[in-house]
Amino acid sequence: MKPICVIPARRGSKRLALKNILPLAGKPMVAYSIEAALSSGLFDRVFVSTEDDEIGEIASRYGATVHKRPVELADDLVSATDVCIDLINAQNALGAGYDSIYCLQPSSPLRTAADICGAWEQFVKTGANYLVSVTFIDPHYFHWAIQQQNDGSGWWEMYFGDKYMIERPLLPPVYRPNGSIKIGLIEPTIERRNFFGPHLTMYETPEDRSVHVAEQFDFDLAEFLLSRRSK
Repeated sequence: MKPICVIPARRGSKRLALKNILPLAGKPMVAYSIEAALSSGLFDRVFVSTEDDEIGEIASRYGATVHKRPVELADDLVSATDVCIDLINAQNALGAGYDSIYCLQPSSPLRTAADICGAWEQFVKTGANYLVSVTFIDPHYFHWAIQQQNDGSGWWEMYFGDKYMIERPLLPPVYRPNGSIKIGLIEPTIERRNFFGPHLTMYETPEDRSVHVAEQFDFDLAEFLLSRRSK
């Protein structure tokens, strides 16, 4: 199998401005995904898809191949999957022959080359159409969710009713997609336009390698964990 590695990195970010190129423990945040992908040895090239010249220059400096995406694919409501499809269509039109998409969000800087390789091994071994990286959720965070009643009373209720009103050791395990790694066979991914279709498998990464940087708190946490990793 021949995967294409896509790192979608646009300039705009509402909650944390310019987050993809903010200096994180001494390097632009996007550099961590580029370096991990290159170190994995899985890819013939590591592509950064961006509409921005500054991000493109940084990506080239760290060894990535830059794909200049159309500006209309840099909007808030454009999915990473659409960005990946744009790149795969451009490359396969040139005869590249890729058969699977490997998407690495730059907002997951703690992911390692070993994670990238382990997820690929799981994807190939299982014969899946899709794989997403996941992190275990504390059972109480999910099963004990509450919501406001929709009857206008102002009272609150358990989201699942009494179904999970049992002790913690008896609660079934649940995992959350963490956004770090997404893999899909090209044809079903293009047809579905996301990575969550039938024949989905998962690769678990621990909390300390699964931080998704969306706001300043996440950025500060990632910087702290990276500083501990280097000691």
